[in-house]
Amino acid sequence: MVFEAILYIAVLVLSAKLFGEILHRIKQPTIIGNVLAGIIVGPALFALVQPIDEIEVFISIGVFFLFFLIGLEEIDLSGLFKVLRGRIFAGSAIGFLIPFTAAGVFGFLTMDMGLVKALAIGSVVGASSLGVTAKVLTDMGKLRSTIGLEIFTIAGIIEFIAIIFTSVVIQINASASPQVDDFAWLFAKMIIFFIIAGLASVFVFPRFFRLIRQHLKAQQVYFAVVVGIILLVAYFAEISGIHGAIGALLLGIAVSRMERQEYQEISKSVHALGYGIFIPIFFAGIGLHFALGFFELPIWVIVGFLIIIVAGKFGSSYLAAKVAHMRPAKAVAYGVMSKGAVDLALMLSLLDSEILDDDLFSLLVFGTLITMVISSVELQRHLKKVVHVKIGSKELALIPIYFRRAVSGFTSEKVMSITFNQVSPSDTLDKILETQEDPEQEFIVSKENKVVGMISKKEIEKVDKKIRKDITASKIMHRRFQTAIPQEYLFSAIQKLNSNPVQIVPVIDPIEDHVIGTISPAKIVKLLETKEAENSS
Repeated sequence: MVFEAILYIAVLVLSAKLFGEILHRIKQPTIIGNVLAGIIVGPALFALVQPIDEIEVFISIGVFFLFFLIGLEEIDLSGLFKVLRGRIFAGSAIGFLIPFTAAGVFGFLTMDMGLVKALAIGSVVGASSLGVTAKVLTDMGKLRSTIGLEIFTIAGIIEFIAIIFTSVVIQINASASPQVDDFAWLFAKMIIFFIIAGLASVFVFPRFFRLIRQHLKAQQVYFAVVVGIILLVAYFAEISGIHGAIGALLLGIAVSRMERQEYQEISKSVHALGYGIFIPIFFAGIGLHFALGFFELPIWVIVGFLIIIVAGKFGSSYLAAKVAHMRPAKAVAYGVMSKGAVDLALMLSLLDSEILDDDLFSLLVFGTLITMVISSVELQRHLKKVVHVKIGSKELALIPIYFRRAVSGFTSEKVMSITFNQVSPSDTLDKILETQEDPEQEFIVSKENKVVGMISKKEIEKVDKKIRKDITASKIMHRRFQTAIPQEYLFSAIQKLNSNPVQIVPVIDPIEDHVIGTISPAKIVKLLETKEAENSS
Protein backbone atom coordinates (compact mmCIF):
# COMPACT_ATOMS: atom_id res chain seq x y z
CA MET A 1 0.00 0.00 0.00
CA VAL A 2 2.87 2.41 0.78
CA PHE A 3 4.48 1.90 -2.61
CA GLU A 4 1.08 2.20 -4.31
CA ALA A 5 0.60 5.59 -2.63
CA ILE A 6 4.04 6.70 -3.82
CA LEU A 7 3.10 5.71 -7.38
CA TYR A 8 -0.21 7.57 -7.16
CA ILE A 9 1.45 10.72 -5.83
CA ALA A 10 4.08 10.61 -8.59
CA VAL A 11 1.42 10.27 -11.29
CA LEU A 12 -0.66 13.09 -9.76
CA VAL A 13 2.26 15.52 -9.50
CA LEU A 14 3.51 14.86 -13.04
CA SER A 15 0.08 14.95 -14.67
CA ALA A 16 -1.02 18.05 -12.72
CA LYS A 17 2.10 19.93 -13.78
CA LEU A 18 1.82 18.77 -17.39
CA PHE A 19 -1.80 19.79 -17.82
CA GLY A 20 -1.19 22.99 -15.86
CA GLU A 21 1.52 23.89 -18.36
CA ILE A 22 -0.77 23.17 -21.29
CA LEU A 23 -3.53 25.40 -19.89
CA HIS A 24 -1.01 28.13 -19.09
CA ARG A 25 0.17 28.14 -22.70
CA ILE A 26 -3.36 28.75 -23.94
CA LYS A 27 -3.74 31.55 -21.34
CA GLN A 28 -6.12 29.72 -19.02
CA PRO A 29 -5.72 29.25 -15.25
CA THR A 30 -3.32 26.42 -14.41
CA ILE A 31 -5.81 25.35 -11.73
CA ILE A 32 -8.09 24.05 -14.49
CA GLY A 33 -5.23 21.95 -15.87
CA ASN A 34 -4.55 20.51 -12.41
CA VAL A 35 -8.20 19.52 -11.95
CA LEU A 36 -8.41 18.07 -15.46
CA ALA A 37 -5.33 15.98 -14.69
CA GLY A 38 -7.11 14.46 -11.71
CA ILE A 39 -10.21 13.75 -13.79
CA ILE A 40 -8.16 12.09 -16.56
CA VAL A 41 -5.93 9.89 -14.37
CA GLY A 42 -8.64 9.32 -11.76
CA PRO A 43 -11.67 7.00 -11.59
CA ALA A 44 -13.71 9.19 -13.96
CA LEU A 45 -11.58 8.17 -16.98
CA PHE A 46 -8.44 6.00 -16.92
CA ALA A 47 -8.47 5.06 -13.21
CA LEU A 48 -4.67 5.21 -12.91
CA VAL A 49 -5.00 6.81 -9.45
CA GLN A 50 -7.50 6.14 -6.66
CA PRO A 51 -8.37 8.61 -3.83
CA ILE A 52 -6.77 6.59 -1.03
CA ASP A 53 -6.18 7.92 2.51
CA GLU A 54 -2.51 8.76 1.93
CA ILE A 55 -3.43 11.07 -0.94
CA GLU A 56 -6.17 12.69 1.17
CA VAL A 57 -3.48 13.74 3.66
CA PHE A 58 -1.51 15.43 0.86
CA ILE A 59 -4.71 17.13 -0.34
CA SER A 60 -5.40 18.54 3.14
CA ILE A 61 -1.85 19.87 3.48
CA GLY A 62 -2.20 21.42 0.01
CA VAL A 63 -5.28 23.36 1.16
CA PHE A 64 -3.37 24.81 4.13
CA PHE A 65 -0.37 25.79 2.02
CA LEU A 66 -2.66 27.35 -0.57
CA PHE A 67 -4.43 29.59 1.94
CA PHE A 68 -1.19 30.49 3.70
CA LEU A 69 0.27 31.69 0.39
CA ILE A 70 -2.93 33.60 -0.44
CA GLY A 71 -2.57 35.49 2.85
CA LEU A 72 1.17 35.90 2.32
CA GLU A 73 1.29 36.98 -1.31
CA GLU A 74 -2.16 38.18 -2.34
CA ILE A 75 -3.81 39.99 0.57
CA ASP A 76 -2.59 43.60 0.74
CA LEU A 77 -4.16 44.93 3.95
CA SER A 78 -2.93 48.51 3.53
CA GLY A 79 -4.27 48.59 -0.02
CA LEU A 80 -7.58 47.05 1.00
CA PHE A 81 -8.14 49.60 3.77
CA LYS A 82 -7.63 52.39 1.23
CA VAL A 83 -10.71 51.32 -0.74
CA LEU A 84 -12.77 49.91 2.13
CA ARG A 85 -16.10 51.71 2.39
CA GLY A 86 -19.57 50.93 3.71
CA ARG A 87 -20.97 50.33 0.25
CA ILE A 88 -18.23 47.74 -0.37
CA PHE A 89 -19.73 45.65 2.43
CA ALA A 90 -23.22 46.15 1.00
CA GLY A 91 -22.03 45.04 -2.43
CA SER A 92 -20.24 42.04 -0.94
CA ALA A 93 -23.40 40.96 0.89
CA ILE A 94 -25.39 41.16 -2.35
CA GLY A 95 -22.68 39.31 -4.28
CA PHE A 96 -22.90 36.39 -1.85
CA LEU A 97 -26.55 36.32 -0.80
CA ILE A 98 -28.20 36.27 -4.24
CA PRO A 99 -26.48 33.12 -5.60
CA PHE A 100 -26.47 31.62 -2.09
CA THR A 101 -30.25 32.00 -1.80
CA ALA A 102 -30.94 30.96 -5.39
CA ALA A 103 -28.85 27.78 -5.17
CA GLY A 104 -30.12 26.85 -1.71
CA VAL A 105 -33.79 27.35 -2.56
CA PHE A 106 -33.44 25.58 -5.93
CA GLY A 107 -31.80 22.57 -4.33
CA PHE A 108 -34.22 22.47 -1.40
CA LEU A 109 -37.33 22.63 -3.59
CA THR A 110 -36.28 20.51 -6.56
CA MET A 111 -34.08 17.78 -5.08
CA ASP A 112 -35.88 17.20 -1.79
CA MET A 113 -32.66 17.78 0.15
CA GLY A 114 -32.40 18.76 3.79
CA LEU A 115 -31.85 22.30 5.03
CA VAL A 116 -28.19 21.69 5.95
CA LYS A 117 -27.39 20.36 2.48
CA ALA A 118 -29.21 23.28 0.84
CA LEU A 119 -27.25 25.76 2.96
CA ALA A 120 -24.00 23.99 2.08
CA ILE A 121 -24.70 24.16 -1.65
CA GLY A 122 -25.70 27.81 -1.36
CA SER A 123 -22.48 28.68 0.48
CA VAL A 124 -20.15 27.20 -2.16
CA VAL A 125 -22.16 28.60 -5.09
CA GLY A 126 -22.19 32.05 -3.48
CA ALA A 127 -18.44 31.99 -2.86
CA SER A 128 -15.91 33.93 -4.89
CA SER A 129 -12.24 33.00 -5.12
CA LEU A 130 -9.25 35.33 -5.23
CA GLY A 131 -6.75 32.99 -6.88
CA VAL A 132 -7.72 33.21 -10.55
CA THR A 133 -8.63 36.90 -10.31
CA ALA A 134 -5.31 37.69 -8.62
CA LYS A 135 -3.43 35.88 -11.38
CA VAL A 136 -5.21 37.83 -14.13
CA LEU A 137 -4.74 41.17 -12.34
CA THR A 138 -1.06 40.41 -11.69
CA ASP A 139 -0.39 39.38 -15.29
CA MET A 140 -1.96 42.63 -16.51
CA GLY A 141 -0.17 44.81 -13.93
CA LYS A 142 -3.43 45.94 -12.32
CA LEU A 143 -3.35 44.17 -8.95
CA ARG A 144 -2.28 47.34 -7.10
CA SER A 145 -4.48 49.68 -9.14
CA THR A 146 -7.74 51.04 -7.76
CA ILE A 147 -9.89 48.66 -9.82
CA GLY A 148 -7.65 45.76 -8.80
CA LEU A 149 -7.88 46.60 -5.11
CA GLU A 150 -11.64 47.08 -5.31
CA ILE A 151 -12.19 43.75 -7.07
CA PHE A 152 -9.87 42.09 -4.60
CA THR A 153 -11.62 43.65 -1.62
CA ILE A 154 -15.17 42.69 -2.56
CA ALA A 155 -14.16 39.20 -3.76
CA GLY A 156 -12.12 38.72 -0.58
CA ILE A 157 -15.05 39.64 1.66
CA ILE A 158 -17.35 37.25 -0.24
CA GLU A 159 -14.70 34.55 -0.01
CA PHE A 160 -14.36 35.06 3.74
CA ILE A 161 -18.15 34.97 4.26
CA ALA A 162 -18.35 31.71 2.33
CA ILE A 163 -15.53 30.10 4.33
CA ILE A 164 -17.11 31.07 7.65
CA PHE A 165 -20.57 29.96 6.55
CA THR A 166 -19.35 26.61 5.23
CA SER A 167 -17.43 26.00 8.46
CA VAL A 168 -20.63 26.58 10.43
CA VAL A 169 -22.60 24.22 8.16
CA ILE A 170 -19.99 21.48 8.61
CA GLN A 171 -20.13 21.89 12.39
CA ILE A 172 -23.93 21.78 12.36
CA ASN A 173 -23.85 18.61 10.30
CA ALA A 174 -21.37 17.02 12.72
CA SER A 175 -23.81 17.46 15.60
CA ALA A 176 -26.50 14.79 15.85
CA SER A 177 -29.09 17.24 17.20
CA PRO A 178 -27.76 20.80 17.19
CA GLN A 179 -29.18 23.04 19.91
CA VAL A 180 -29.11 26.80 20.36
CA ASP A 181 -26.35 26.53 22.94
CA ASP A 182 -24.31 24.48 20.42
CA PHE A 183 -24.45 27.42 17.99
CA ALA A 184 -23.53 29.84 20.78
CA TRP A 185 -20.52 27.71 21.74
CA LEU A 186 -19.48 27.36 18.09
CA PHE A 187 -19.46 31.12 17.56
CA ALA A 188 -17.74 31.62 20.93
CA LYS A 189 -14.96 29.26 19.84
CA MET A 190 -14.64 31.13 16.55
CA ILE A 191 -14.37 34.48 18.29
CA ILE A 192 -11.82 33.12 20.77
CA PHE A 193 -9.78 31.67 17.92
CA PHE A 194 -9.84 34.94 15.95
CA ILE A 195 -8.77 36.94 19.00
CA ILE A 196 -5.94 34.56 19.91
CA ALA A 197 -4.85 34.09 16.30
CA GLY A 198 -4.97 37.84 15.66
CA LEU A 199 -2.87 38.67 18.73
CA ALA A 200 -0.43 35.85 18.02
CA SER A 201 -0.13 36.91 14.38
CA VAL A 202 0.77 40.47 15.35
CA PHE A 203 2.81 40.03 18.53
CA VAL A 204 4.05 36.43 18.70
CA PHE A 205 4.70 34.76 15.35
CA PRO A 206 6.83 37.51 13.72
CA ARG A 207 9.07 37.72 16.81
CA PHE A 208 9.21 33.93 17.06
CA PHE A 209 10.20 33.50 13.43
CA ARG A 210 12.83 36.23 13.78
CA LEU A 211 14.25 34.56 16.90
CA ILE A 212 14.42 31.18 15.14
CA ARG A 213 16.15 32.71 12.15
CA GLN A 214 18.77 34.47 14.29
CA HIS A 215 19.70 31.63 16.66
CA LEU A 216 19.13 28.30 14.88
CA LYS A 217 21.79 27.54 12.30
CA ALA A 218 21.00 23.98 11.14
CA GLN A 219 20.21 23.74 7.45
CA GLN A 220 16.57 24.61 6.57
CA VAL A 221 15.52 24.61 10.25
CA TYR A 222 13.87 28.01 9.80
CA PHE A 223 11.80 26.74 6.88
CA ALA A 224 10.86 23.59 8.80
CA VAL A 225 9.63 25.66 11.75
CA VAL A 226 7.47 27.79 9.42
CA VAL A 227 5.89 24.69 7.88
CA GLY A 228 5.26 23.22 11.32
CA ILE A 229 3.59 26.44 12.51
CA ILE A 230 1.33 26.51 9.43
CA LEU A 231 0.10 22.99 10.17
CA LEU A 232 -0.30 23.68 13.91
CA VAL A 233 -2.34 26.84 13.32
CA ALA A 234 -4.55 24.96 10.84
CA TYR A 235 -5.03 22.17 13.39
CA PHE A 236 -6.06 24.51 16.20
CA ALA A 237 -8.41 26.31 13.81
CA GLU A 238 -10.10 22.99 13.00
CA ILE A 239 -10.62 22.05 16.66
CA SER A 240 -12.00 25.57 17.24
CA GLY A 241 -14.79 24.88 14.77
CA ILE A 242 -13.23 26.89 11.94
CA HIS A 243 -11.91 25.59 8.65
CA GLY A 244 -8.14 25.14 9.02
CA ALA A 245 -7.70 27.23 5.89
CA ILE A 246 -8.74 30.35 7.82
CA GLY A 247 -5.98 29.80 10.37
CA ALA A 248 -3.44 29.37 7.58
CA LEU A 249 -4.79 32.49 5.85
CA LEU A 250 -4.43 34.63 9.00
CA LEU A 251 -0.90 33.34 9.55
CA GLY A 252 0.01 34.21 5.97
CA ILE A 253 -1.29 37.77 6.42
CA ALA A 254 0.77 38.12 9.62
CA VAL A 255 3.96 36.86 7.99
CA SER A 256 3.44 39.18 5.02
CA ARG A 257 4.03 42.13 7.36
CA MET A 258 7.50 40.96 8.37
CA GLU A 259 10.71 42.59 7.14
CA ARG A 260 11.40 42.22 3.44
CA GLN A 261 14.30 39.76 3.71
CA GLU A 262 12.43 37.45 6.12
CA TYR A 263 9.25 37.69 4.06
CA GLN A 264 11.06 36.77 0.83
CA GLU A 265 12.83 33.82 2.45
CA ILE A 266 9.57 32.35 3.76
CA SER A 267 7.67 33.11 0.56
CA LYS A 268 10.28 31.52 -1.68
CA SER A 269 10.56 28.32 0.39
CA VAL A 270 6.85 27.74 1.04
CA HIS A 271 5.97 28.70 -2.53
CA ALA A 272 8.41 26.10 -3.89
CA LEU A 273 7.11 23.34 -1.64
CA GLY A 274 3.44 24.33 -1.94
CA TYR A 275 3.18 24.86 -5.70
CA GLY A 276 5.82 22.25 -6.40
CA ILE A 277 4.00 19.35 -4.72
CA PHE A 278 1.08 19.85 -2.35
CA ILE A 279 -1.11 22.44 -4.10
CA PRO A 280 -1.11 20.67 -7.51
CA ILE A 281 -1.99 17.44 -5.70
CA PHE A 282 -4.86 19.25 -3.96
CA PHE A 283 -6.34 20.47 -7.25
CA ALA A 284 -5.73 17.14 -8.94
CA GLY A 285 -7.42 15.54 -5.94
CA ILE A 286 -10.56 17.48 -6.82
CA GLY A 287 -10.50 15.68 -10.16
CA LEU A 288 -10.06 12.32 -8.43
CA HIS A 289 -13.43 12.81 -6.74
CA PHE A 290 -15.08 13.94 -9.97
CA ALA A 291 -17.64 11.49 -11.35
CA LEU A 292 -19.50 11.56 -14.66
CA GLY A 293 -22.54 10.16 -12.91
CA PHE A 294 -23.96 13.68 -12.48
CA PHE A 295 -25.10 13.47 -16.12
CA GLU A 296 -27.69 10.98 -14.90
CA LEU A 297 -29.36 13.74 -12.87
CA PRO A 298 -32.50 15.25 -14.44
CA ILE A 299 -31.49 17.62 -17.23
CA TRP A 300 -33.43 20.49 -15.72
CA VAL A 301 -31.51 20.06 -12.44
CA ILE A 302 -28.18 20.19 -14.28
CA VAL A 303 -29.21 23.21 -16.37
CA GLY A 304 -30.75 24.96 -13.34
CA PHE A 305 -27.60 24.68 -11.24
CA LEU A 306 -25.32 25.70 -14.11
CA ILE A 307 -27.45 28.80 -14.78
CA ILE A 308 -27.28 29.77 -11.10
CA ILE A 309 -23.53 29.08 -10.86
CA VAL A 310 -22.61 30.99 -14.03
CA ALA A 311 -25.34 33.51 -14.89
CA GLY A 312 -26.57 33.96 -11.32
CA LYS A 313 -23.06 34.56 -10.03
CA PHE A 314 -22.33 37.09 -12.79
CA GLY A 315 -25.63 38.91 -12.26
CA SER A 316 -25.11 39.20 -8.51
CA SER A 317 -21.51 40.34 -9.04
CA TYR A 318 -22.66 43.00 -11.52
CA LEU A 319 -25.28 44.24 -9.04
CA ALA A 320 -22.63 44.20 -6.29
CA ALA A 321 -20.36 46.38 -8.45
CA LYS A 322 -23.22 48.82 -9.03
CA VAL A 323 -24.10 49.04 -5.34
CA ALA A 324 -20.43 49.52 -4.42
CA HIS A 325 -20.12 52.25 -7.12
CA MET A 326 -17.29 50.39 -8.87
CA ARG A 327 -16.50 51.03 -12.51
CA PRO A 328 -16.48 49.72 -15.12
CA ALA A 329 -19.16 47.55 -13.55
CA LYS A 330 -18.89 44.74 -16.10
CA ALA A 331 -15.13 44.33 -15.68
CA VAL A 332 -15.51 44.33 -11.89
CA ALA A 333 -18.33 41.76 -12.15
CA TYR A 334 -16.16 39.30 -14.08
CA GLY A 335 -13.46 39.68 -11.43
CA VAL A 336 -15.85 39.23 -8.51
CA MET A 337 -17.67 36.22 -10.04
CA SER A 338 -14.38 34.33 -10.34
CA LYS A 339 -14.32 30.91 -8.74
CA GLY A 340 -11.44 28.55 -8.08
CA ALA A 341 -9.30 27.37 -5.20
CA VAL A 342 -11.57 28.36 -2.31
CA ASP A 343 -14.74 26.99 -3.88
CA LEU A 344 -13.07 23.69 -4.73
CA ALA A 345 -11.55 23.39 -1.26
CA LEU A 346 -14.93 24.01 0.38
CA MET A 347 -16.65 21.52 -1.91
CA LEU A 348 -14.09 18.86 -1.04
CA SER A 349 -14.60 19.57 2.68
CA LEU A 350 -18.35 19.12 2.24
CA LEU A 351 -17.77 15.88 0.32
CA ASP A 352 -15.49 14.58 3.08
CA SER A 353 -18.17 15.52 5.64
CA GLU A 354 -20.70 13.52 3.56
CA ILE A 355 -22.88 16.61 3.14
CA LEU A 356 -22.50 16.41 -0.65
CA ASP A 357 -22.82 13.19 -2.61
CA ASP A 358 -20.55 12.36 -5.55
CA ASP A 359 -22.98 13.41 -8.28
CA LEU A 360 -23.81 16.80 -6.81
CA PHE A 361 -20.17 17.42 -5.96
CA SER A 362 -19.18 16.69 -9.56
CA LEU A 363 -21.92 18.96 -10.93
CA LEU A 364 -20.73 21.84 -8.73
CA VAL A 365 -17.11 21.24 -9.78
CA PHE A 366 -18.19 21.22 -13.44
CA GLY A 367 -20.00 24.54 -12.99
CA THR A 368 -17.03 26.00 -11.16
CA LEU A 369 -14.65 25.07 -13.99
CA ILE A 370 -16.96 26.71 -16.55
CA THR A 371 -17.15 29.86 -14.43
CA MET A 372 -13.35 29.94 -14.03
CA VAL A 373 -12.86 29.89 -17.80
CA ILE A 374 -15.50 32.54 -18.50
CA SER A 375 -14.39 34.89 -15.72
CA SER A 376 -10.67 34.71 -16.59
CA VAL A 377 -11.21 35.22 -20.34
CA GLU A 378 -13.74 38.02 -19.95
CA LEU A 379 -11.83 39.79 -17.17
CA GLN A 380 -8.73 39.92 -19.35
CA ARG A 381 -10.74 41.15 -22.33
CA HIS A 382 -12.46 43.93 -20.41
CA LEU A 383 -9.36 45.07 -18.52
CA LYS A 384 -7.57 45.64 -21.83
CA LYS A 385 -10.16 48.32 -22.60
CA VAL A 386 -9.72 50.09 -19.26
CA VAL A 387 -7.36 52.96 -18.43
CA HIS A 388 -6.84 54.52 -15.02
CA VAL A 389 -7.76 58.18 -14.95
CA LYS A 390 -6.23 60.17 -12.11
CA ILE A 391 -8.42 62.92 -10.70
CA GLY A 392 -6.51 64.55 -7.87
CA SER A 393 -6.06 61.94 -5.14
CA LYS A 394 -8.71 59.69 -6.70
CA GLU A 395 -8.12 57.10 -9.39
CA LEU A 396 -10.93 55.85 -11.61
CA ALA A 397 -10.87 52.87 -13.96
CA LEU A 398 -12.70 54.02 -17.06
CA ILE A 399 -13.04 53.13 -20.71
CA PRO A 400 -11.23 55.97 -22.59
CA ILE A 401 -14.13 56.69 -24.95
CA TYR A 402 -16.53 56.91 -22.03
CA PHE A 403 -14.25 59.29 -20.12
CA ARG A 404 -13.85 61.66 -23.06
CA ARG A 405 -17.59 61.59 -23.70
CA ALA A 406 -18.40 62.13 -20.03
CA VAL A 407 -16.28 65.27 -19.66
CA SER A 408 -16.67 66.71 -23.14
CA GLY A 409 -19.00 69.65 -23.36
CA PHE A 410 -18.63 70.50 -19.65
CA THR A 411 -16.82 73.50 -18.28
CA SER A 412 -15.19 74.10 -14.91
CA GLU A 413 -18.30 75.98 -13.81
CA LYS A 414 -20.26 72.68 -13.88
CA VAL A 415 -18.27 71.22 -10.95
CA MET A 416 -17.23 74.45 -9.23
CA SER A 417 -18.03 74.84 -5.55
CA ILE A 418 -18.74 78.43 -4.49
CA THR A 419 -18.12 77.63 -0.81
CA PHE A 420 -14.45 77.11 -0.03
CA ASN A 421 -11.89 77.63 2.72
CA GLN A 422 -9.92 80.82 2.60
CA VAL A 423 -7.14 81.91 4.96
CA SER A 424 -4.85 84.89 5.13
CA PRO A 425 -1.07 84.68 4.63
CA SER A 426 -0.66 86.16 8.12
CA ASP A 427 -2.84 83.53 9.86
CA THR A 428 -0.86 81.27 12.18
CA LEU A 429 -1.03 77.53 11.72
CA ASP A 430 -2.65 77.13 15.14
CA LYS A 431 -5.41 79.55 14.15
CA ILE A 432 -6.07 77.70 10.89
CA LEU A 433 -6.35 74.34 12.66
CA GLU A 434 -8.72 75.72 15.28
CA THR A 435 -11.25 76.69 12.65
CA GLN A 436 -11.29 73.43 10.67
CA GLU A 437 -12.09 69.82 11.57
CA ASP A 438 -11.91 67.91 8.27
CA PRO A 439 -8.53 66.06 8.05
CA GLU A 440 -8.62 66.26 4.23
CA GLN A 441 -9.20 70.02 4.22
CA GLU A 442 -7.51 72.16 1.57
CA PHE A 443 -7.12 75.94 1.90
CA ILE A 444 -6.73 78.83 -0.48
CA VAL A 445 -4.40 81.49 0.85
CA SER A 446 -5.64 84.82 -0.43
CA LYS A 447 -4.82 88.48 -0.01
CA GLU A 448 -7.43 91.04 -0.99
CA ASN A 449 -9.42 88.18 -2.58
CA LYS A 450 -6.53 87.26 -4.86
CA VAL A 451 -4.99 83.79 -4.55
CA VAL A 452 -1.37 83.94 -3.42
CA GLY A 453 -0.88 80.38 -2.24
CA MET A 454 -2.38 77.00 -1.34
CA ILE A 455 -2.03 74.78 1.70
CA SER A 456 -3.57 71.61 3.16
CA LYS A 457 -4.37 70.64 6.73
CA LYS A 458 -2.18 67.56 6.42
CA GLU A 459 0.82 69.75 5.61
CA ILE A 460 0.09 71.97 8.58
CA GLU A 461 -0.07 68.98 10.92
CA LYS A 462 3.41 67.92 9.84
CA VAL A 463 4.78 71.06 11.52
CA ASP A 464 5.86 70.62 15.16
CA LYS A 465 3.02 71.56 17.51
CA LYS A 466 5.37 73.69 19.62
CA ILE A 467 6.05 76.17 16.83
CA ARG A 468 2.69 76.27 15.04
CA LYS A 469 1.68 79.39 16.94
CA ASP A 470 4.72 81.21 15.55
CA ILE A 471 4.48 80.01 11.93
CA THR A 472 2.18 81.75 9.49
CA ALA A 473 0.55 80.32 6.36
CA SER A 474 2.90 82.37 4.19
CA LYS A 475 5.89 80.36 5.48
CA ILE A 476 4.74 76.95 4.27
CA MET A 477 2.17 77.66 1.56
CA HIS A 478 2.68 76.54 -2.04
CA ARG A 479 3.32 79.57 -4.21
CA ARG A 480 3.36 77.75 -7.53
CA PHE A 481 0.00 76.38 -8.63
CA GLN A 482 -2.47 76.48 -11.49
CA THR A 483 -5.90 78.10 -11.64
CA ALA A 484 -8.91 77.74 -13.91
CA ILE A 485 -11.61 80.04 -15.24
CA PRO A 486 -15.35 79.21 -15.22
CA GLN A 487 -15.55 78.73 -19.01
CA GLU A 488 -12.50 76.44 -19.21
CA TYR A 489 -13.10 72.89 -20.45
CA LEU A 490 -13.34 70.36 -17.64
CA PHE A 491 -10.72 68.09 -19.21
CA SER A 492 -8.19 70.92 -18.94
CA ALA A 493 -9.19 71.62 -15.33
CA ILE A 494 -8.62 67.94 -14.45
CA GLN A 495 -5.10 68.13 -15.86
CA LYS A 496 -4.42 71.19 -13.72
CA LEU A 497 -5.88 69.47 -10.65
CA ASN A 498 -3.48 66.57 -11.15
CA SER A 499 -0.48 68.90 -11.32
CA ASN A 500 -1.42 71.11 -8.36
CA PRO A 501 0.34 70.59 -5.00
CA VAL A 502 -3.00 70.25 -3.17
CA GLN A 503 -6.26 68.63 -4.22
CA ILE A 504 -8.18 71.69 -5.44
CA VAL A 505 -8.03 74.13 -8.33
CA PRO A 506 -9.00 77.77 -7.60
CA VAL A 507 -11.47 79.18 -10.14
CA ILE A 508 -10.71 82.82 -10.98
CA ASP A 509 -13.04 85.43 -12.42
CA PRO A 510 -11.27 86.42 -15.68
CA ILE A 511 -12.48 90.03 -15.45
CA GLU A 512 -12.09 90.95 -11.79
CA ASP A 513 -9.20 88.52 -11.22
CA HIS A 514 -10.39 87.22 -7.86
CA VAL A 515 -11.29 83.75 -6.64
CA ILE A 516 -14.94 82.76 -7.03
CA GLY A 517 -14.81 79.02 -6.31
CA THR A 518 -12.82 75.80 -6.32
CA ILE A 519 -12.82 72.48 -8.16
CA SER A 520 -12.25 69.30 -6.15
CA PRO A 521 -11.93 65.61 -7.11
CA ALA A 522 -15.16 64.75 -5.26
CA LYS A 523 -17.26 67.04 -7.46
CA ILE A 524 -15.77 65.65 -10.66
CA VAL A 525 -16.29 62.04 -9.56
CA LYS A 526 -19.89 62.85 -8.66
CA LEU A 527 -20.45 64.24 -12.15
CA LEU A 528 -18.98 61.10 -13.73
CA GLU A 529 -21.16 58.88 -11.55
CA THR A 530 -24.25 60.86 -12.56
CA LYS A 531 -23.37 60.57 -16.25
CA GLU A 532 -22.74 56.84 -15.87
CA ALA A 533 -26.13 56.35 -14.20
CA GLU A 534 -27.82 58.29 -17.01
CA ASN A 535 -26.08 56.19 -19.67
CA SER A 536 -27.01 52.95 -17.89
CA SER A 537 -30.67 53.92 -17.74
